[in-house]
Amino acid sequence: MDVRGGPLARFRLLCLAVALLAALLLIAPGAGQVAALSWQTEIVDSGGVGWYTSLALDGAGNPRISYFDEKNGDLKYASHDGSGWRTVTVDAEGTVGWYTSLALDGAGNPRISYLDRTNNDLKYAWADGSGWHAETVDAAGMVGWYTSLALDGAGNPRISYFDATNDDLKYAWRDGSGWHAETVDSKYTVGWFTSLALDAAGNPRISYLYEGTDDLRYAWNDGLGWRIEVVDTEGYVGKCSSLALDDAGNPHISYFDDSDDTKDDLKYARRDGSGWHIEVVDSEGWVGWYTSMVLDVAGNPQISYFDDTNDSLKYARRDGSGWQTETVDADGEVGMWTSLAIDAAGSPRISYLDQGNGNLKFAAPSLSPPGVDPVPGGSGAPTDTDGDGLYDDVNGNGRRDFGDILLFFDRMEWIAKNGPRAAFDFNGNGVIDFGDTIRLFNLLGAPHITPAPSPAETIESPNGTTPSPVPIVAGFTMDRSAGEVPLPVRFTSTSTGPFDELAWSIARGPAPVASMAGATPEYLFHAAGNYTVALTAVNVSTGESSSVSRSLSVLAPTSGNQPYPSPHPVPGKVEAEDYDLGGFSDTTAPNEGGAYRVDAVDIEVGASNYDVAWTRAGEHLNYSVDTTAAGAFTLSLRASNPDTATKPVAVYLDGIYAGSVPVGSTGGWPSYREFPASSTLSLPAGRSVVTLAFEGVSRLNLDWLSLEHAGPVPTPTPTATATPVPTATPTAAPTPTVSVIPTPTVTTTPVTTATPTIAPTPTVSVTPTPTAVPTQGYSLKVTGLDLVNERVSIANTGGGGIDLQGCTLSNEGAARVYTFPPFMLGPGATATVHSTGGTDTATDLYWGAGSEVWNDFRDTATLKRPDGTVISSLTRYLNP
Repeated sequence: MDVRGGPLARFRLLCLAVALLAALLLIAPGAGQVAALSWQTEIVDSGGVGWYTSLALDGAGNPRISYFDEKNGDLKYASHDGSGWRTVTVDAEGTVGWYTSLALDGAGNPRISYLDRTNNDLKYAWADGSGWHAETVDAAGMVGWYTSLALDGAGNPRISYFDATNDDLKYAWRDGSGWHAETVDSKYTVGWFTSLALDAAGNPRISYLYEGTDDLRYAWNDGLGWRIEVVDTEGYVGKCSSLALDDAGNPHISYFDDSDDTKDDLKYARRDGSGWHIEVVDSEGWVGWYTSMVLDVAGNPQISYFDDTNDSLKYARRDGSGWQTETVDADGEVGMWTSLAIDAAGSPRISYLDQGNGNLKFAAPSLSPPGVDPVPGGSGAPTDTDGDGLYDDVNGNGRRDFGDILLFFDRMEWIAKNGPRAAFDFNGNGVIDFGDTIRLFNLLGAPHITPAPSPAETIESPNGTTPSPVPIVAGFTMDRSAGEVPLPVRFTSTSTGPFDELAWSIARGPAPVASMAGATPEYLFHAAGNYTVALTAVNVSTGESSSVSRSLSVLAPTSGNQPYPSPHPVPGKVEAEDYDLGGFSDTTAPNEGGAYRVDAVDIEVGASNYDVAWTRAGEHLNYSVDTTAAGAFTLSLRASNPDTATKPVAVYLDGIYAGSVPVGSTGGWPSYREFPASSTLSLPAGRSVVTLAFEGVSRLNLDWLSLEHAGPVPTPTPTATATPVPTATPTAAPTPTVSVIPTPTVTTTPVTTATPTIAPTPTVSVTPTPTAVPTQGYSLKVTGLDLVNERVSIANTGGGGIDLQGCTLSNEGAARVYTFPPFMLGPGATATVHSTGGTDTATDLYWGAGSEVWNDFRDTATLKRPDGTVISSLTRYLNP
């Protein structure tokens, strides 16, 4: 292609290039990947702080953050003045500062809405020249959860929030006469995760979760009353909603789809004249908690959110090529309670919680080069890609491409005004003009754009040279390279080049095991051994290919499995929640049910006391069981399955596949049935590890598993030691004396044969071994912890009464300890321990603590024996 000629010819060429680019984007949206930003993070405040963050930027772009100090139970506020961070306690009257929402008025003064957790009231705080002030907005019941604040044109506050007493969505506003409040939506449980925005006329718009049917809803008031519509009904959607309005007043909403393991995604909805449009933004794992969204000057959405699979903070933005996502911070368990704002140049700023360290953190893209600011519409600060002093990477995505031409052409006036001019004067004439656009285009060397994998090809450059074809280079990563069976592994292709097919193979030694396809397949390794995983990237049209392989070690289960809370003898039942310490794989970080145990397995109160819930594909549970004699056992599960399809739960015995338990439909979550395994298990004497693995199945709740002898088991006959029967010894008469009489008659006295005396057969009495009377066991469970009403429930799950005298109940860290008086808890009975004073009864005990024992945000109740051994514990925290 000859590009010689005057400016007109070059302009025509530029138009052709732009048209080509637009056509390619229409053909393959999302093909043009934008380079990730380079992020800087810093700690704003530390020491058990950073919950419920809300971020705003002042007129100079300086960040302001409201947040909850969980350690002290206070509302706090942080500001940056260019030289460093300043923090101040805003409200310390009780436990205050949940669900903060921050806005700045026209003078840059902060306004904050929040929940007073001590009194369960909605509060509002503001600062002026005289300091901070706070007032109660609504005290009618338990109100003020999930607050969202906006200021109207006159600076008056408007707040959306949840009424927990009536399960309603409410809205409050203040004018010259004071505060006013009204109910927006009151059908069933409605109003969680509210987000408020005001249109150009100051009318409120609210997005929120309708818990009644697990839908995302949207409400607006046009001055005549409230209007409500359903946005998304597909599954359990609407958590963590964040709302923004574009210049035309159209709503845009980011939110979390918590339907199941296949739909735990970040989603985005927007409405225009034709209705609502919904799309998935990120589906790589369990992503989308704590979303915060803003629109840039072009109306493109940007979203910050939590990736629970990797415990990291992520950021997504949408441009003409589609959605781009990236990880901002992965240093520990970070990214909860995110809040996003963008500066005048469209550059993002994020506040968030580092839960692992209890810190409030702040993230922003790396600073611009000296004297060069981001160009509006770009993804970062411009850079000089070749060191010639000219910032040819105009859009700041880390490379020189067509996007730089388009942005430069569109923003020439801004660049000429904001400069520095020398950094963008590509033709060297001393001014920013169209000639610089042409020169920038020539610098690109007419790059070739490949919208999708296609046959390798060569292209003719403007200078007549023919560059070499782009090669295919296969590559992949594994989320783990070793572990014990069953071992789930996710593979991710990093292959480059014009391939259009990915073929995976797994071999154990020389023997093939499995084959897969796609960019991110998963495989669950059943047996121990050394494996080779190979990937081949192929261009079907040309036959070109590239291959790569990696090794993976799968180990047999070690003796590290420890039964919890005590050994499980079989035959018998094992509660599903009593899996081994560390003997699990769970795809989500928190215990979603918040009950019984404090690790990642999701446990809720239900079924027989507890059940394991929210099961997802790729998870497993280990149970160490003990038997005194080897034999065949039948395995069964008590489970609930709300779906119509039968779901097989894979079973492994000491790491070796041993069949499955087909779990059929039970008609709903509350309905449980017992399901037998497809085959028996041959258990050796001693300890074995039984593994339940969810291979490609999800949405099951487990109550317990049972292992019983397969068929009748003979009762052993005791071996009696009999007294031997004595053998009678006959007594012989003495040999008679023969007397010879002088007469011929001889008289002979016959020998008398003694008749033996036989002793009677003894009666054998088998004395059974006496059964020892066991010492008192503690079949107790902490079944409830009410942080708000200060009470703990303890159940006797055994078959006999238990005296709790001398046992102790303590909070997290054992800062407060209650010692039980003589108290007999009957079999199957439940007792409640109240923190307040009172008279003990047969079912209720009163601590008389004198003050609150349990932390309203999160605490753990631990029940111990008199010797200090832990019997049971339960952690509760507030559902975000």
